[in-house]
Amino acid sequence: MTEDRTQFISVPVPSQHVTQVYAYLAELTGTATLPVSPVPPAGTSSMADSADDGKLPIIQWTVEDFRKLMIEPLGSVQTVARALDILAKQPDTRVSYTSLATQLGMEKKNLQGNLSAFTRTMHRRYKRRNWPMTWVEALTTEPGLKSEFFYTMTATVAERWLTARAND
Repeated sequence: MTEDRTQFISVPVPSQHVTQVYAYLAELTGTATLPVSPVPPAGTSSMADSADDGKLPIIQWTVEDFRKLMIEPLGSVQTVARALDILAKQPDTRVSYTSLATQLGMEKKNLQGNLSAFTRTMHRRYKRRNWPMTWVEALTTEPGLKSEFFYTMTATVAERWLTARAND
């Protein structure tokens, strides 16, 4: 019988980087289900912020980019691919974070970990800072929340995504 001898230590992390640290740990362990906050810490401009964000270019997503994305084996990328499927069915329509998590069959905290891990992958492997979807924080009618993120895929990007999926 093998005994798990994993040791845990506490490491202070600035609050604005907590979700990114959780995402990195999820990536290292091959899981994307670590408990992370469903909303980025106050004062952050977006969930995709990182040290690389200002250095990397904004590049339009092509059908070929989407084909590469679809075969990416990481669970976080596959979760985002499923989210893109949802958004592509209703281009130019805002979909709330809560609704997206529900449609994906995920807890909101797990979705946040996947989105953070996706950002890291996008920066490292795709050398860009922009997601194939946009988001905005806005007031919500969701019980217990004053605001949440709403995600949108433009009609042009949705068409490219659906073209890539059709050849999948």
